[in-house]
Amino acid sequence: MIEGDEMTPSKTSLKSILFLSSALLSSAGMAHAQTAKSVEVEEIVVTATRQAQVLSRVPLSVSAYTQETMDKKGVKSFEDVARFTPGVRFDSGDNSISIRGISSGAGSGTTGVYIDDTPIQMRSLGFSADDSLPAIFDLERVEVLRGPQGTLFGAGSQGGTVRYITPQPSLTQYSGFGRAEVSKTRYGGTSYEGGAAFGGPLIEDKIGVRFSAWQRQDAGWIDRVDNASISAANPRGIVNDKNANSGRVSVLRGALAFQPIDGLLVTPSVQYQKRTTRDNDTFFEGISDRGDGVFRKSSPEYRGSRDSFYMPALNIQYDVGAVRIVSNTSYFHRNNTTGYDGTIYNLSYYQSLYLDEVGEGAPLYPFLTSTGINQALPRYLSPAVVTNTQRNFTQEVRIQSADPEARLTWVAGVFYQRNRQSSTEELVEPAVEALFPFAFGQTLEEYFEYPMFGQDSYINQTRATETQIAAFADLTYALTDQLKVTAGARYAKAKFAFTNFADGSQNYGRTEGEGNSSEKPFTPKLGLAFQADPNNLFYATWSKGFRVGGANPPVPVDACRVSLNAFGLTGAPSSYSSDTVASWELGTKNRLFDRKLQVAASVYHIEWTGIQQGVNLPSCAIQFTDNLGNARSRGFDVQATLTPIEGLSIDAAVGYTDAEYTSTTQFAANRIIVSKGNSLGSPPWTVALGAQYDFPLFDHSGYVRADYQYTSKRDGLVPSEDPRNRGYDPENVKPDATNMVNLRAGAIIGGNANVSLFVDNLLDASPLRSRGHSDTETLLFTQSTFRPRTVGVTVTYRR
Repeated sequence: MIEGDEMTPSKTSLKSILFLSSALLSSAGMAHAQTAKSVEVEEIVVTATRQAQVLSRVPLSVSAYTQETMDKKGVKSFEDVARFTPGVRFDSGDNSISIRGISSGAGSGTTGVYIDDTPIQMRSLGFSADDSLPAIFDLERVEVLRGPQGTLFGAGSQGGTVRYITPQPSLTQYSGFGRAEVSKTRYGGTSYEGGAAFGGPLIEDKIGVRFSAWQRQDAGWIDRVDNASISAANPRGIVNDKNANSGRVSVLRGALAFQPIDGLLVTPSVQYQKRTTRDNDTFFEGISDRGDGVFRKSSPEYRGSRDSFYMPALNIQYDVGAVRIVSNTSYFHRNNTTGYDGTIYNLSYYQSLYLDEVGEGAPLYPFLTSTGINQALPRYLSPAVVTNTQRNFTQEVRIQSADPEARLTWVAGVFYQRNRQSSTEELVEPAVEALFPFAFGQTLEEYFEYPMFGQDSYINQTRATETQIAAFADLTYALTDQLKVTAGARYAKAKFAFTNFADGSQNYGRTEGEGNSSEKPFTPKLGLAFQADPNNLFYATWSKGFRVGGANPPVPVDACRVSLNAFGLTGAPSSYSSDTVASWELGTKNRLFDRKLQVAASVYHIEWTGIQQGVNLPSCAIQFTDNLGNARSRGFDVQATLTPIEGLSIDAAVGYTDAEYTSTTQFAANRIIVSKGNSLGSPPWTVALGAQYDFPLFDHSGYVRADYQYTSKRDGLVPSEDPRNRGYDPENVKPDATNMVNLRAGAIIGGNANVSLFVDNLLDASPLRSRGHSDTETLLFTQSTFRPRTVGVTVTYRR
């Protein structure tokens, strides 16, 4: 039986795992033996303030993870990072990052995302890009800065900033890193990866290089079935494509460091990444069973994606006495093709039209059942293709103090960015002439009384240019040896302009539009830090953040008339302005009990004003953006690491977030979009616990590690769950609380090679992470959950 085969790893995958383990053990065994060492609390140097500082001395709420730490935890993506980081949530469905409850699917991003000094986040011009974050391989570290970072990191860093810091070429030492992995997913296929990095001096003290290459293949675990095979005798259908949601990611990076004279370092680099997925990670509720490990969908349309980017950059650093000058020039080039299930969307839309024509007693109603497409309909396919492009040129020049121990440390700079984006949405209808005459007795063009755009029943294309010039400064002055005060500010001039056209039968003909907006945001910051002794830091900060406003393309009034009337509108606003956050934070960082315990904790309160929100018009499935309402978020986060005895390390991270709207937003009386007290969507509690024990293993050292992550069920009602609101959907269900347990055991051989066996999702947890449907009348629901239990072996090598 298929189900029996899915539960047992294939002979091929088991042979691969055993071969990989034995090969690495044999080669590593030739290295010198090393006895187990005690695990100490790791002190990480970060550049969250644009100055290199030990993390425990940085008066900000920051989490930082080295590549070695992430390998121990089995981190492969930012979704894994988010599980270990308090106050951070990642939604893989729309690729959004929420920090301290601040997140929005409309307008500009609320979280700054950086590769070194280059911002790469995309503005939402319609549908957001999928899989757009960098993969995690051969990184120096990942830094997560919580709270507004507008002074040093500019627009978009409202909730916080995520920084991917890459290793720089060394002029004096050779180093290498390799990682290989094979794993088997229950109910799914075999995943594998391999990568290597190497660097060192070509000419000592003058020229150094570093290169890395890596590829990973993630196995799928969701099966596709032929819709026609679903019957009373076979209610889940016959599988015709197993493990359809597989994916692959490839990364290449090269960097060269050149020091022509003392104090001057020139580092050109280039990074390339390509990611593809065959299908997404959702399945149909009516033909699946999460408890039994059955994950299936019957749509004829694959919801895959392709994302690729390359980024050449030039970093120049020049030390002149007590001053350091830094220039970073980069160009970020991205192409992303994704979409949504246009077949299901169109049938849901056409079903509502059919219902209006003939009523619920009609023989073809509903077009969509709980298991898939009504089998009485002719075979139908309508792919929805969304293409996003990004061409982002960035130039930043900073001048900063070079001595971190000086009484006055400072950084000042100028920033320029020109970001060109485009977004094209198409509903392609190769089979519509079979569906419409059958169901409606006329062609689609005859029904809508408007022609198609080629084979598209709908197309919408927006091209936008965002330009930003900013000046910033951040100064820290030591009033005493223990007390420091920080003041910073950023002044920016931002411009946004777009052109748009939409066409096709569903758009009721062609519409065109253009618009622009300009703003001059100012973001200040104040801070106070008290270093009571070398082991105890207390701090307070007040800061502001913003994201740039924009403009809306015109809404096709004829297509959207029903929804516009329901909101009391005649059209969409031509533009929307920036929204702002103001944050108050108190924090402490402590090293206790002879530095066996390290704790970082903070409490915060954030006020969010004039929120850029998307307003959905369900009768035409078009959305516009407006500044609607205010919100506040408050909570705390704690991270701690304890080494109570030699060889044992325990870490914990706890976050609490209470984020809700503080005002009711409505366009007219009784036409409410958001009600006061509605939730911003963040679950209140996140908990991550981990423990590792290192011990002597013959002439080498061994270790065992366990990690546990918990996310609570969401409190309150999001706007679509509140019956007072126009977007209320009575079928909305809150996601489940989640529990994840991962185990890893391994051996460190010769001090360089690390061979480990791991189990991810040990308990094979399959909670409901999301549930949705195309509209309130549609019986077909999709769900998502965790990847099932995955067992594998990882080998890393460092020198």
